[in-house]
Amino acid sequence: MSKKAPELTWQDSAILITIPLVVFGIFVFANYMSQDLTVTEAFQQQLRKAEVRDGGTVTEILPPEAAVASAPTVQQCRIRSRDGQTEFTFRFPVTGSESLTLAVGRLLQFHGEYQYDPRGGAVEAPFKGKSGRYTGWVVYENRRYFHHEEAGGL
Repeated sequence: MSKKAPELTWQDSAILITIPLVVFGIFVFANYMSQDLTVTEAFQQQLRKAEVRDGGTVTEILPPEAAVASAPTVQQCRIRSRDGQTEFTFRFPVTGSESLTLAVGRLLQFHGEYQYDPRGGAVEAPFKGKSGRYTGWVVYENRRYFHHEEAGGL
């Protein structure tokens, strides 16, 4: 003898419909909020500091910044963003022999920290995050560069 399933009340039906809709709404909102900024978006919003994930083509090689006793030498170049709307300065701190062999016309991809200035801004990658630890990376010539904590360098 089998029992018959109980009838659903209107409250039960409303809950069965509402829960998936709320979960879906939370998923969409979380996905929207976690989208990575591009350099063009950060520049247009004039953000003082922001994490960006972008890339672009090297347009000019700038002379490296001289090293201070406690800071590494910093390679610099100008990059035109992938969308072609923004040209900005890219900074790469060099430690030891780990440097980029930059060439005009080459593609560079990165996750770095953007700082606004009227000339398009500047991006540094890798950079010190909120925790004080280095984060971010650079992909250039099919090689990924990031900060090695244990080695104390890139």
